Amino acid sequence: MPSGFQNNQDQLTPNYYRIVLTLSSNYSDTATNNDSGRVEPYDFTNFNTMNTTANYSRRRARGNIRFNAILNQLQLFTNVQILDMTTRTAADEEESAADHVADTITFTIGYVQEAYVLGGWQKIIGSGTFSDTSTPLTTTIYDQLSSSNAKTAMQNCIKEAITRGITIGGSSGYTTRYKTYDPDGNNHREEQITVTQPRTPANVWGNVSVSRIEELTQRTND
Repeated sequence: MPSGFQNNQDQLTPNYYRIVLTLSSNYSDTATNNDSGRVEPYDFTNFNTMNTTANYSRRRARGNIRFNAILNQLQLFTNVQILDMTTRTAADEEESAADHVADTITFTIGYVQEAYVLGGWQKIIGSGTFSDTSTPLTTTIYDQLSSSNAKTAMQNCIKEAITRGITIGGSSGYTTRYKTYDPDGNNHREEQITVTQPRTPANVWGNVSVSRIEELTQRTND
């Protein structure tokens, strides 16, 4: 008698990937520029030491807009888990003030339905290449890929999602209302913030590292 068991993507067995964003070179820190701000997971409200100028707050807002765009791209086709967020400054210290800029960002993501992710990006990219303009995306469906090829495809899809998030606005710009902090005025407020890509998509692609975590170690309080 058939059991009804099916070995498919709806069994919710996640794979996890470690992400490293290297933002230390060729990213503008000029606070008045729309390409400034790098990438920032946290807005100014997460810090006890607030921005010292309104322009520094706008710079952080641009970085936060880019990070939110990354999240949107990562969950275009299915839910994503976000874990273990760490931001480090050029001094290799955790960001502790809103004026700081992130030199490196590391975090973990998890997908339980990878076939949806690959299938979604195959519809967008087709027979073309990723943002580096040289790496092709497989046209084979997820369930027909070897374990190694599925891992490579997923790593590249994740890298593409992050690249597109970081380069939101392109060279022409994306404008939205966003919360900022003005130490000399109304403190917490909302204003129009324009963000452009901090580097070309091909260069940003090179600043993103994605590797699958083969084994997870559960943390304990012992």
